[in-house]
Amino acid sequence: MQDKKQLEEALSYFQKYSVYEKLFFLMKQKYASLGRLGGTFELRGLTLEEQNTLSGFMGIDFAKASAVKISYAKLKAALRRSRFGIFTWEEILTAYYGVPLSINKEVRLLQKEEKDAFLKSCLSICTEKNVKAWLTGLLSNQANGYRIIEKQFASDARALLKLLHHVIDALEHLPVKYSQRQLLPVFSAEITGNPHYFDDGTSACNLLLNYGTYRFGQADAKLSGIEQRESILYQMGIIKDDLSNTCLAYGITGRKENGCIHEGLQGFANERQALQITLNTLSQLTQLTTLDEARHHNFSTGRHGSQNNCHNIDTSHQNFKIYILENPAVFSYLTKKYPLQAFLCTTGQLKLASYAAMDLFPETYTFYYAGDFDPEGLQIAQSLKKRYGKRLILWNYTKEHYKQAMSDLTVPPHRLKKLDKIDIPELLEIKQCLLTETRAAYQERMLDTYIVE
Repeated sequence: MQDKKQLEEALSYFQKYSVYEKLFFLMKQKYASLGRLGGTFELRGLTLEEQNTLSGFMGIDFAKASAVKISYAKLKAALRRSRFGIFTWEEILTAYYGVPLSINKEVRLLQKEEKDAFLKSCLSICTEKNVKAWLTGLLSNQANGYRIIEKQFASDARALLKLLHHVIDALEHLPVKYSQRQLLPVFSAEITGNPHYFDDGTSACNLLLNYGTYRFGQADAKLSGIEQRESILYQMGIIKDDLSNTCLAYGITGRKENGCIHEGLQGFANERQALQITLNTLSQLTQLTTLDEARHHNFSTGRHGSQNNCHNIDTSHQNFKIYILENPAVFSYLTKKYPLQAFLCTTGQLKLASYAAMDLFPETYTFYYAGDFDPEGLQIAQSLKKRYGKRLILWNYTKEHYKQAMSDLTVPPHRLKKLDKIDIPELLEIKQCLLTETRAAYQERMLDTYIVE
């Protein structure tokens, strides 16, 4: 609304003075012949009043000039300095004439031929089938991401060619292709020589993410916007934030690429202590297991146990349990009450590290998940259930448990509205309780109901 008001003010100003009608006519003609604005505009026969008006806007004295010559570069600079500087001349001209600027048919045809030839040359860079299919679809269907290419082509085709060279090179050498993980700045430096080339907000990063979505699918919608981007990158073998992205773990160890037990995780598990597992650590593992499983297979859990732990194991006939809590306080309580069990804690909204950890457990593991009974808690529970299906059991999600744990905190209507998207059968009873009572129920009030077998 604010932009619209400012554009109306700009139109009111430019329509007020006759000199702009003469200038805009020349600019419109130039656009039609070039397909863009540029060059120099020459105005003859201006009145002294028109010269003074233009002088005031441009900051140049035209009073003694028989013919006023103004370069487009100076026009752009003057517009940026003015109170209408948020607009381009193309936007102002379009609003002034009430129709989009047009270009001559011959110019349009030539531009199309040049653009088609350029884009064809870009496709020839691709050597990998998936990358070529992605870029072909992007260009032919003008899908999401095409605007990045179109805008860059219009401003600097040579820069676009360099950009696509780097992006294609990156896509054809993704770390996941070699079963590796790399930090984003390191990967960026290896591909382009610039560790910041694929930083957030750059065209290069946007195209990288566009391909990631095409190749691996959308990230979980319940992740924050930042973590959705990180999730897409993670699937490509690229880690953006490897240390602050964590989940809490207890009684859990893991296996590295060489098949050996991770000594650090093993140590915490042996000591029966909780730890925060970073995304960096998770990226170095091929599998997570429980201490219970390790003992089931007679692995040494002593100081030098790793000597006998470098081999593959078969868990196909076993069924181990992982108890997953939303709340750290409940996690702490249950690890003390059941010190021989294995637990994970998501600490509220799921981070990428939580998904990465759960994905590392073999299919034979069953997840028991417990969270708060409020709209956001049900959203998390539903997201996990839809992701892991039968492998995940919603723990104590019953009307009886809701009644026992119901708080005095009223859930406002704008939060209850989030329940509209709760649709899996296992959560409908709790959903109805929340809609009826409009009060949340929290894990801390259900501690004694969590019975681990």
